[in-house]
Amino acid sequence: MNAPLARFDRALVLLACLALLVVALAVAASAKADEPSSPALRALRATGEGRELYPPFDPDTRHYAMGCGEANAVTLTLAAADANTRLTVNGVRVPNGDDSIELAGLDGDSDIAIDLVNATGASAAYTVHCLPDDFPTITARKSADASDILIALTANGVDKRYRAIVDTNGVPRFHAHHANSGVLRYHGNGLYPYSSSLPRNRVVDGNRITELGFVVYDWDMTVVDVVSTIAPLKTADGHDFIIMPNGNYVLMAYEPARHDFSSFLNSEGSPYGESEETRDSVIQEITPPPSQQQVFLWNSWDHLALEDCTQHRFPDGYAHINFFEAIDGDIIASFRGCSQVLRIDGESGDIVWLLGKSNRSDEDWIASGAPAPLKIVGDPYGEFCGQHSARLKPNGNLVLFDNGGHCLVDPATGISERTSGVFSRVVEYSIEPDRGRAVFQRHHSLHGTFDRYTRAAAHVELLDNGNWLVSWGRGNDNHPDDALWPDVSITEVDPSTGRDLLSISIVNSGGDFTRGTRAYALPPDALERRPTAPLTELQPGWNLIVWRGPDGVSVEESFATGARGEGARPPAAVTAIHTRDAES
Repeated sequence: MNAPLARFDRALVLLACLALLVVALAVAASAKADEPSSPALRALRATGEGRELYPPFDPDTRHYAMGCGEANAVTLTLAAADANTRLTVNGVRVPNGDDSIELAGLDGDSDIAIDLVNATGASAAYTVHCLPDDFPTITARKSADASDILIALTANGVDKRYRAIVDTNGVPRFHAHHANSGVLRYHGNGLYPYSSSLPRNRVVDGNRITELGFVVYDWDMTVVDVVSTIAPLKTADGHDFIIMPNGNYVLMAYEPARHDFSSFLNSEGSPYGESEETRDSVIQEITPPPSQQQVFLWNSWDHLALEDCTQHRFPDGYAHINFFEAIDGDIIASFRGCSQVLRIDGESGDIVWLLGKSNRSDEDWIASGAPAPLKIVGDPYGEFCGQHSARLKPNGNLVLFDNGGHCLVDPATGISERTSGVFSRVVEYSIEPDRGRAVFQRHHSLHGTFDRYTRAAAHVELLDNGNWLVSWGRGNDNHPDDALWPDVSITEVDPSTGRDLLSISIVNSGGDFTRGTRAYALPPDALERRPTAPLTELQPGWNLIVWRGPDGVSVEESFATGARGEGARPPAAVTAIHTRDAES
């Protein structure tokens, strides 16, 4: 074939391809035009005697909150962008066109459901979540770069305590009053998604003592189990709790013990006793009911250097475990009392690595059968102190909340290399066990000013996009003049820039700033996973669980819960569930 004909053929092929592309684009455009467009509101206002509607109306924002009072009327004014859209409020057809509708009989647990359906059959939904009069005020400020997440937290009213799941506008998508309960935890990769700690009485050796157990919930906030440690342990602690993917539970305990502390001097300069009362920090993994078998048991007394743990609560609760997580069959555990983080082999209980300064020599650590502590390299403050929430990133780096209090003290001299109580921060290290070191990567303090000190609590979550969700904990309550308190409750931080993308403040109905919450990040569709089964006999409000403990003693526990979905698995440890009227 000669060259002109070849060029002509190629041109024909090119023209044919362009024609096919034009046809494909036209078909796609036609299909898109045929797709029903989603309806939207163009106006939404609500007035009542309680808290004003928030956040400011935006057609793309689907969830709002307001105070609906107790049986007070709410006036709702709304209109859809398209006049032909059908509007219903709580299932009742309403006019579409800036008309006002009065809703009566609402209370702090009500939701106002606004549903839209347009002429093409496309639908959309908006929700106004009612709040009790004493529900804390949650204020959120965010940038366009803030993550699309939900946040599980515990918020204090004046007389009541609430567990809640809020969005990044500070709107509680879910809330429930629960008395005497601790943090609402989210277990993203566990068999069940939620749990909360619950103080209770338990009979041990004929004596009734107060300890902490955990209530486990499914996606519908239905109680599926009540959990505590089992024999040989006598106590449980509420600082942390893990629900494993295989259904096992991992708990911690401050277990009563007697040990020889005679090589240490008390505040009067006299030796402690050879049989001093204390509490060991213990980790226990158990199988769920009905087997309830111990799988793993680990005790701080067998593994930690006592001379590293004299600065916090000594000798009582010397190690003070306050956080753990399961990683590849091992456990990463934070021991605030010793300012150390350990990776513990999940089968043997051996220390894989230890991070944190130590008064014990490397040779003595190795002689004890444990590796020498990793050396901290490049940290401008040299060490971390009294930490919470040590988390491993997918790349193996460790991120922890460095409270900056209870820094390591040499018991022989009483000297600490870092001054305690000045500021708190989140800090990240690369963990390099093969080189015996942990290398400083970055850190962040509240507002970047390194002058806010968190005496207790605090938490850090690692988001999928690499950002940190930081709960800033409680201020310096004992010595308020020593350092500034945190002035926000929760922030989302971009650690690469140190920029705050989201800031949440929680103030209770008495006007007091709420500190101490531990916030957990949830996927944005978490609450949509809740089943829609019809309700049965267990209704929202106060309920009574009657359960039989491992010692055979029946215990009654009261708690507040959402509605129970039909067919939900009853907790194996629970022998009866009863409903009773709400109490103040």
